[in-house]
Amino acid sequence: MIDEYKKESRFLIQEILKRPFVRIPSSLEHEFHTYQKDQIFKFLLQVNILAQCTYAAYSVADYFILPDVGSLVVWLKLSYTALISLVTVLIYKFSRSVQLFDLILPLSIIGASAIWFYLLNLSHSPDRPIYLYASLVFVVLANLCVQIRFMPAVIISFLISAVIYTGVYFVVDRNWHQMLLFSLIYNPVFMFSLYISWTATQKSKMLFLHSKLDEINCQALNIIAHPDALTGLHNRRQFTQLAEQEIQSAQKFAHPICLLMFDIDEFKKINDCYGHDIGDLVLQQIAETSSNILRANDVLARFGGEEFIMLLPRAHLEQTQQIAERLRKAIANSHLKIDDGTTLQYTISIGIAEFSVQNPDLNSVIKRADEALYQAKKNGRNQTRGFQPFKP
Repeated sequence: MIDEYKKESRFLIQEILKRPFVRIPSSLEHEFHTYQKDQIFKFLLQVNILAQCTYAAYSVADYFILPDVGSLVVWLKLSYTALISLVTVLIYKFSRSVQLFDLILPLSIIGASAIWFYLLNLSHSPDRPIYLYASLVFVVLANLCVQIRFMPAVIISFLISAVIYTGVYFVVDRNWHQMLLFSLIYNPVFMFSLYISWTATQKSKMLFLHSKLDEINCQALNIIAHPDALTGLHNRRQFTQLAEQEIQSAQKFAHPICLLMFDIDEFKKINDCYGHDIGDLVLQQIAETSSNILRANDVLARFGGEEFIMLLPRAHLEQTQQIAERLRKAIANSHLKIDDGTTLQYTISIGIAEFSVQNPDLNSVIKRADEALYQAKKNGRNQTRGFQPFKP
């Protein structure tokens, strides 16, 4: 049942949140990246463009502090920022990979710092030894907005540091005393920038897991609050809520999803011959048998009267037909013993419909499954029918 699946997920998330270092389990990674895309994708675009503009704006300071290479500074830096900004916009528009987008700024800073130190080494300005300390902003900026993956950010930070130390080595003319002084200032800033990145990635993971936990708890409360009184299954309203969530998930991750409807053949005769109490027992027994057929993510509900409905996420039409036939045979082979010693046997008819990618509307699919169910009844009952469009 879906209840058990959600319980397992809830337990896993609760255990992860107890640990000092939060990690996203592999089963939730895709959802995590989708969640992050919804939350921060546009923010990352804005930050990337703003950072490139800031880097370009420093050309003014470079132009005056390094006047002997001023023209080259403006040309190189403006060309580089224009290129990175174009790449950023293209990735935002066409790739939509939040993992890649999260690292665009740190990756671009490797090139930005290399260009900056190249220009610094070309210049003969007396202000160079002091100006090189401005390079601290590179490693801070690289880690300031990382939200998703920490280890790639660490690797990129070390690459940036390697570029910076190489540049400093040549700017100070291989003076190890100056290198040591620079290290005393740079290293604490470097460690602080990594701490910023670490806390940001941990916070984003915790927010996602708490959000997921709230979603599961909310679903669990809804399930408890809206059972069908007779069978203990979901009622129609609850089924609709759960089905819409599964449909959205199927659209996001391009999963197939099918629906089947079934009801008891000649149920009115059962009520007329044996009474409504026996009819209720038949409904309860069918609910129990159907529940045993369910997979982890399937949603089963009593739709009304003697009619039941089942949603099967991640199931193609062929697989759904196999499940439907297994259900039909299980119910046909079951029986109910009545107090007078009579054994009552009963059957069901099943209609199947598949959600289309173009029109994943729940009501439309229910209507198609109901039409298939009508055909199963019309053709003799105790059978499974897939929806077939009317052909004149």
